[in-house]
Amino acid sequence: MAAPFGAAISQSAASSPHTVTLAIDNDAFDFWMKPWNRPDDEYTSGVHVSDDGGDAPRWSRALLAGIPPCGPHTTDCRAGRVEIGQDIYTPSVSLDDPHAAPGSRPNAGWLYVSERARRARVDRSDEVTIVLGVTGAPSFAEQMQHLAHDVAPAYNRPTDWTRAIGFEPGAIVRYAQQRRLASDDAQPIAFDLLPRVVASVGNVRTDAELGLRARAGWHLAHPWLPSDDDAASIALTVGASERAVARDLFLDGNTFRPSARVGHEPFVSAGEMGLELRRGRWMLGYRAVSESRAYAAGPSWHPWSSIVGAVRYAR
Repeated sequence: MAAPFGAAISQSAASSPHTVTLAIDNDAFDFWMKPWNRPDDEYTSGVHVSDDGGDAPRWSRALLAGIPPCGPHTTDCRAGRVEIGQDIYTPSVSLDDPHAAPGSRPNAGWLYVSERARRARVDRSDEVTIVLGVTGAPSFAEQMQHLAHDVAPAYNRPTDWTRAIGFEPGAIVRYAQQRRLASDDAQPIAFDLLPRVVASVGNVRTDAELGLRARAGWHLAHPWLPSDDDAASIALTVGASERAVARDLFLDGNTFRPSARVGHEPFVSAGEMGLELRRGRWMLGYRAVSESRAYAAGPSWHPWSSIVGAVRYAR
């Protein structure tokens, strides 16, 4: 799967800026709760590694003809991104019983690779992303969860993967547009608003999202244009979104064969707060997210958090 897809990944020009990012999502990172009170269910884990930068993918260049690859001082440019990741979803269980209550979601895993094409301007970003992946045993979600739980068994619930989403190849095509309304970037203290609209179509997810993110900070970095500025910066972020869901394989079950399923709520809300620190080529961030009920028997709100580390390089 990955070999032909990766062959389409574009080659960047010499010295073009790239950023490698590792993002780890987990409800164990809800640090405002005591360790034994943190949830260990729903969207319980995500590990995503990406390389952002260089020229746009070859499949997108006809649509982006005449637009140069992004560099440190470009204001209208094109860029690519490659990502590999794994997401894990589990039902709520008690500390002494691995069997979920009736109506709970099935266990599920999603292992994927994606490639994104972006046109970036000072006040607007347009992205098209193609995602290919697998669910079921080839996602290695059960093995990854057991491995993580063995690190701190006293704080983790037992697991039972006998009721799980089965194997299915998955594909998603996603379009996202963001706008930027900003104060004067030349000032040391700045803020901006980032409204977005996102639409996804595929057998894994089909949904649409409206969202707004606000940032304020010192030496605020541009959210999508690359920079070679090594000045230290700090940013506080808050955001909210509303998602209309037509299909969610992890709740609605496998597409082409019978499987465990609970159905989905038509609308899901989310709120987030975060902190980003930058110094030279390095970035460290923390984000706390809370999402509303995703299916009838699900929790009214589910909090999870993300730790993000990134480093900028040129090639």
